[in-house]
Amino acid sequence: MPQSSSDLPNLDFLRAVAVLLVLADHLTRRFQLYQFGGLGLFGVLLFFVHTSLVLTYSMQRSHLAGSALVKDFYIRRFFRIYPLSIAAVLAAVALKLHAGMNGLIYGVRPGAGELISNLLLTQNLTGSASVIGPLWSLPFEVQMYVVLPFLFLWKKRSVLTLLALWLILGALAHFPEAYPGLGWLSLLIYVPNFLPGVLAATLPEKRTFPSYLWPPFILLLVAIFFWRPTRLVGGLLCLLLGSAIPRFRQLSFRPLTWISHRIATYSYGIYLGHSFFIWYALTKHDSWILFWLMWTIIPAVVYHMFEHPMVQLGRRVARHVAQPKGRSLRGDDDFRQPISQPELPPEASA
Repeated sequence: MPQSSSDLPNLDFLRAVAVLLVLADHLTRRFQLYQFGGLGLFGVLLFFVHTSLVLTYSMQRSHLAGSALVKDFYIRRFFRIYPLSIAAVLAAVALKLHAGMNGLIYGVRPGAGELISNLLLTQNLTGSASVIGPLWSLPFEVQMYVVLPFLFLWKKRSVLTLLALWLILGALAHFPEAYPGLGWLSLLIYVPNFLPGVLAATLPEKRTFPSYLWPPFILLLVAIFFWRPTRLVGGLLCLLLGSAIPRFRQLSFRPLTWISHRIATYSYGIYLGHSFFIWYALTKHDSWILFWLMWTIIPAVVYHMFEHPMVQLGRRVARHVAQPKGRSLRGDDDFRQPISQPELPPEASA
């Protein structure tokens, strides 16, 4: 297990590729180039692997157990995910924007039920449309959060049990697609994409593959999914990725790690904000310069002015509620928090 967040530049690169794939998908949709839609979906699948991996690492580093770990985990996840997602939903509603096939468009504001579902991130359970396109994935992440601490605390968790779960739940995940009436089974659709992250954290590290092969390996996975964008291929590629992560040495080429770290640091703001940037800069003003300024500057400002303060608040609340007396909480924040950032003291980080 990596001992500090600075040990993981490979995951910065993975997260940067994931968010850029989503950005590329929605940019091409803006110009009605729908053949690139698989890129965005695979970007989300990469996020799912990354999320479960770094959160498992975080729980390992926290040295908490039982109810203290569960409370700490839930509190910190709430403050990490919900503040910015709520702000994005309310911004879209205030501007009378909602998701269309080619991006954000003007339209009527959502009804009360749809709005509440978007604020709570339960669209997949209520059948509500997502107010902004990228919001569709967050309910699956939040529902994964409910299970992940218990999977981490499972005493019989091993590589073999995780592979068995992947096979069984992966088979069950086929049913929502084959039999749409079984709506509750929609919760299982992306289990084959989350479990490989837990597998990666469980496998022993044997870093025999050179670091320079990591970027080509990730791009090869992207190319394969672009060629065959199916749930089965996505699940198999995520399993291959989770199995391979502990085998690669960490990237050390400074220009690449610097760029990856910057994009990864602000990836949540890019993920939730890029639909607004495309709408305002390209649809309203037809300006690529304005678009590049918006997607490179605004997420950084949002991170430092809003996201990170919320993360710090979540850590303080979790420390007050969940911390055993006399112990300090440790561990990195989730997939949106910069994983390659040096660890901060408990009172300053999430």
